[in-house]
Amino acid sequence: MIGRYINSYYTILGLQNRFTNLRDMHELYCLGHLAEAAAAHHLLTGSKDLIAVVRRMVDLVRKIVVPKGGYPGHQELEIGLLRLYDITKERVFLESAEYFIRERGTRDAKDEIYFDREAFARGVDPYEHLGTEYKAWFRKPRDYAYMQAHTPLAEQTTIEGHSVRAMYYLTAAQHYTLVSGTESKDIEDAVVRLFENTVRKKMYVTGGIGSVTQCEGFGPEYHLPDLNEGGGCYSETCASFALIILCERMLRAELKGLYGDVMERALLNCVLGAVGMQGKSSIPAAFVQGLQTIGDSFYYENHLATRSGHPHERSKWFDVACCPPNIAKLIGLLPTLTYSVEGKTCAIHLFIGSSFTAQVDGQDVVINMQTDYPWQGTVTIAVQTSTPMVLAIRIPSWAANSYTSSTQGNIRNGYLHTEISSSTTLTFDFPMAPRLVYSHPALRKDEVAVMRGPLVYCAESVDNDFDLERTYIISSHVDEVKEIEIAGVQNVPLVKVGGRVRSRDGFGENGEELYGEERPGWEDGEREVLLVPYFLRMNRDGCGGMRVWLKDS
Repeated sequence: MIGRYINSYYTILGLQNRFTNLRDMHELYCLGHLAEAAAAHHLLTGSKDLIAVVRRMVDLVRKIVVPKGGYPGHQELEIGLLRLYDITKERVFLESAEYFIRERGTRDAKDEIYFDREAFARGVDPYEHLGTEYKAWFRKPRDYAYMQAHTPLAEQTTIEGHSVRAMYYLTAAQHYTLVSGTESKDIEDAVVRLFENTVRKKMYVTGGIGSVTQCEGFGPEYHLPDLNEGGGCYSETCASFALIILCERMLRAELKGLYGDVMERALLNCVLGAVGMQGKSSIPAAFVQGLQTIGDSFYYENHLATRSGHPHERSKWFDVACCPPNIAKLIGLLPTLTYSVEGKTCAIHLFIGSSFTAQVDGQDVVINMQTDYPWQGTVTIAVQTSTPMVLAIRIPSWAANSYTSSTQGNIRNGYLHTEISSSTTLTFDFPMAPRLVYSHPALRKDEVAVMRGPLVYCAESVDNDFDLERTYIISSHVDEVKEIEIAGVQNVPLVKVGGRVRSRDGFGENGEELYGEERPGWEDGEREVLLVPYFLRMNRDGCGGMRVWLKDS
């Protein structure tokens, strides 16, 4: 088959420059999205016409790029290739994905990688950081950790660089381990190691990832600033979307509560909160029970704190418009995120009102789930089956010691496994009382956050007529006070906690000195600090002040 090139940018501006700057340009990244579109098109229509187009482009890449040792600057093609392999079982897709996953970061006798060689071929010295070839997001010349090309994946010990690229890379690598067999054990170990490093040391409480604006990515371990001003707390929506997709791939390999917990945290807090609630188009009721609208404005970045007078508002559109389509894509993937089937085991990962049909031993199994989660903790699961099966239900880690269930079973890695021999109905109740959450000492946060069930809460200036930056929590507990309406969302639990506010004055005679030798005083009286779900922030009036973490006195 003769390869064919397809990319409108170079087709219009000069085919002679194609495949000359894979580091910075997105030719192969765009091909990856085309591959995913071909997979979706086939699943919806049964046609393989678009897959044939992708195959011809892949043939061209294997003819021109692969012999030079090249690979994408921005990962995505690897995911698309593996999806096409799942559909077609054509080795060309699997082998190409394997090559890109393993070749990235390999070095030659000069200790140089492919991006060095292609720069020299363009007449650019990659060891110099001046001129148009130097990108602001590189910390230094040849900073290939930005695109996870500093060392081969199997040798990486910490998650580094651009967060979206990193999660796409791990998603493809995990998918590769599922279809390649035992020869991928080194990649499997690396994915688990880097996933653990991500969620244990570099993830925000909201499920956001990426703490450095400059590189749109990861900083050092335990470096998680809340305020974006000054270059912190990037927490890109696409990065949490990619983390969710990675969790789905991890759950294909192993039912482990950590993967489902992280998926739920990122979905219900970071990704859902990236969408404004003033839109006019409907959102599937199954996404979050009680939500009636999906917004026409979006967050690219998801800060954990904003200062009064400096609101961070959602945007209608972006020059780089990757986040809104990924949210739409995620809605379409909800069935895959909520349920999975392996052999005789049907697993439930998320608690979303829905109906699901699967095949177990050649027989239809129908699962109907009814719940007002995350507002209420009761989940009813009706199973219709004529064949024996196992139902595995994720028990959220925050409810592991306090939930109740109508069924018995064995808890393994955060999932309750119960045997089902005939049609039955199960009920679970997860307590939704608000609770205080603290951070690892290495984060250097003498602060407290509030969660209710899976939802992170925040304080907004619209509910609190005092400076949240100077507010300290003094209560040892939190209370749920009433339900309110926010931007059309009904029955939102409002939470309160006691607090005090530091005096505004500094030091010295005029109170403007930065530093002094006595602790600043307090404003008179205790305050009632009101909090709402983080995903509903910035949907009302107010001066823009918001905090997830409040100082702990």
